[in-house]
Amino acid sequence: MHHASRFVAAALAVCGALHAQRLAAYSPAVGAVAELQPPTAILPGPVPPLVVYPQVPLMPLIPAPAGDSTFDNVRAFSWFTNGALLVPQPTPSFPPAGPLPAPFPIPPAILALIGGGPVTGIAYDSGAGIMWLVGVAGITIGCAPIPGMPVLVPAFPLMFPTGPITGLEWDAMAGNLIACDAAGVCYTYLPGGAPAAPPVFPPIPMPGIAGDVALDRTLRLNGAGLRPLFLAAAGVVFDTRDPAPIVFPGGPAPLQGLAFINHPAANPPIGTCMCPGTGYPTTFTTSPMTSMNPAWGIGVGGLPPGWPVLFAFDFAFLPGFPLVNGVGCGLGLTALPVIFGAAADPAGNAILSLAMIPPTLPLGAGPFFNQNFTLCATDPVLGLVLTPTQTMHVSSF
Repeated sequence: MHHASRFVAAALAVCGALHAQRLAAYSPAVGAVAELQPPTAILPGPVPPLVVYPQVPLMPLIPAPAGDSTFDNVRAFSWFTNGALLVPQPTPSFPPAGPLPAPFPIPPAILALIGGGPVTGIAYDSGAGIMWLVGVAGITIGCAPIPGMPVLVPAFPLMFPTGPITGLEWDAMAGNLIACDAAGVCYTYLPGGAPAAPPVFPPIPMPGIAGDVALDRTLRLNGAGLRPLFLAAAGVVFDTRDPAPIVFPGGPAPLQGLAFINHPAANPPIGTCMCPGTGYPTTFTTSPMTSMNPAWGIGVGGLPPGWPVLFAFDFAFLPGFPLVNGVGCGLGLTALPVIFGAAADPAGNAILSLAMIPPTLPLGAGPFFNQNFTLCATDPVLGLVLTPTQTMHVSSF
């Protein structure tokens, strides 16, 4: 209990200029989704997409700017639209919390209320259960994400001029919507249409038409002291609130959807650091690290049943990641202030459950760093293998 209390206190006290944990970028033209890891303190350069998978069931293509995506950070699955249909789909990062709804059409009456054309942006308020939709003219409506789409917030126009609206995001902490137009200008507004902040202009020449915008839902700040706001255009993504952003690949182009997923960032970002001659360790998380989520946990898999694992946490990371044993990942932690132990279950998974319910780990906790250790008979130095070092934050809905 003493270690857990110290862990929580330190996690609340630490802050840093780090970026989003993971982004899901969607290309309706290709029918593909790419999950991205933006630059972080432990891995500050551009990283290729971590995984690319098909969007299913594939929807009929409606010409751009129709189409978008969003993520339910409570039930742990994505929503995709081609502008006329809504399709839920799980991420390979973790299982959804319960059965997925069936795909359903956006009713013609809803399309009429946003201007008569296809939907160009969607954003899901996971806390209130509101699916926000917007059309090219900026008319926005809030609906329940169920067949028939009952209206929860009546349609309203924006009270300021914009270009053609191509993407939408929801900021749960401020209660605002954020839309981007084709030129990459981002507009923050209240439900009802009143502006809530000055427009944000892209800090670099746009590589193409902006397709969508996604807000980092943690409380961390970028180098300019602002919450990162990621913009997708052509086949790249960057933080449009950073005066000198790092541009990183976004997967198959053109990108028309971008969504924040609170999955830990890792170094190395792809793959695992195996014990030679075995199938372990793999690393996973059980669900999004969202505030008030009781089901979040870290897992190490592929183990023999009963195999011991140490889950270690730190509030700084060790640059250079020196290889302290003979195989696997280098050491990424410094003082190792908190360590928890667990053993693999009959399926070969050791899981450390940490409910995101205050005072355990409330919204804004982090950054903190995790690395796990287990036995490895083929390691010639310590007889141990290390997993990748992960960066963690507790995010909003």
